[in-house]
Amino acid sequence: MTDLSPTGARILAANENGMVHGHPAALAKLVGDDLVVPQPDEGGTHWMTEEGWAALEAWRQAHPERTPGPELPTIPAKLPAKQHEAVLTAAQRPDQLVAGRDDGAYWKGEPWFNGRTLDGVRRAGYAAPYPQPWHSSLLERGSIVGGPLHLTPAGRTYARVRGNIAVDRRKVVIISCGSEKRLALEGQPNIWPAGELYTGAYHRSLRLAADALTHPDLILIASALHGLVPLDRPLGPYDVTLGDAKAINAGKMSGHTRGHGLFDAEVIFLGGKDYADLIRPSVPHLLTPLTGGMGEHRGQCRQAREDSALREEWWGAAAELHETQSAN
Repeated sequence: MTDLSPTGARILAANENGMVHGHPAALAKLVGDDLVVPQPDEGGTHWMTEEGWAALEAWRQAHPERTPGPELPTIPAKLPAKQHEAVLTAAQRPDQLVAGRDDGAYWKGEPWFNGRTLDGVRRAGYAAPYPQPWHSSLLERGSIVGGPLHLTPAGRTYARVRGNIAVDRRKVVIISCGSEKRLALEGQPNIWPAGELYTGAYHRSLRLAADALTHPDLILIASALHGLVPLDRPLGPYDVTLGDAKAINAGKMSGHTRGHGLFDAEVIFLGGKDYADLIRPSVPHLLTPLTGGMGEHRGQCRQAREDSALREEWWGAAAELHETQSAN
């Protein structure tokens, strides 16, 4: 066991969910002892390794009179091998899906895990189902009831501590739909993936900004008829606007936001105020960075596509809003 210096112990004890900062020389010593690992894409940030957590816990026990900083959280027990692999694999997916054979990941040839492994991860509290809102009934996968499994906050903490993976809440972008829709070729069914259905210039500007902000699997379209839909959901053209008898309302929208797990995501909305007003009651941490009219929106979306600093600013504001709302 590495003998920590008081400086090293202070640096490790001041961690933010495993993220540490400090003097470069002190951090270099911790890196050399395999107690932290650098994250080159995060501005000099370092993450604690499993050995780092253990060394800090040992230092605290050996020096109770000098224990620095807040109380050290309990290091989660290591899961069985396949469950451990499933959590770490999910932590490296943008959608944080713990994939099974019933999920799209299986058909794409991506890593997946059997029902026993999924059930173990769920029982450990590291994943939970987000039932998709258009399901007419709950799905059953062994003893798991609900939709696909996604990491919980505890699952992300496990991945940070046990896997040294810099994972935080999912970053979801919702964009407004549009009135202009694609028409089928002659003799072909008039069904399209939602991400290809809407053709208007305003919607396309929102979509291009969303593509720059997050992964396609984390983009949802707010449809007047269908509510929140992922880009790959098959849809046909429709002629419904908000306020119509068939249109989505705030009550139904709340089922969709729960179904997509938006309570556990940082969420940016790009579009008009009418849709934002439907979503915000069930997503109080919804960030709406666009201002002005449609022309101004398009200009701001173009800026977001071209300016990574602006995108980081928006996500920082979304994270802060989530923290603020969660504390209330």
